Amino acid sequence: MAIAVRKTESDMVDAYWEALRTLSVRAKLKLASLLTTAAFEEESRRDTALQSRKTRKVVRRASSVPSDEELQARFSGKDTPSIPEDPSWSQVINSNTGKTIQPIEKWL
Repeated sequence: MAIAVRKTESDMVDAYWEALRTLSVRAKLKLASLLTTAAFEEESRRDTALQSRKTRKVVRRASSVPSDEELQARFSGKDTPSIPEDPSWSQVINSNTGKTIQPIEKWL
């Protein structure tokens, strides 16, 4: 039976630090620059992954659409058409009584 011992990140850092103490100053500086570069690259990858939304320009599809001012000028001085009165329900029922609706008959 195999047992895997897992160390936390802080334990790993402490273990690496003990090994790094034996290195020369030049090696420590090179390691520091490599770690810094790796950290900045990881940060930039994370930022670019979050900025996946692109700003889109609104495309105008209709041509020659009049502005509000042009519409106001075009219809100024003209009478508004009258709205017809709604018929009463009794008129609607009487006009449709006894009639069948052919599309519904075909469907049934």
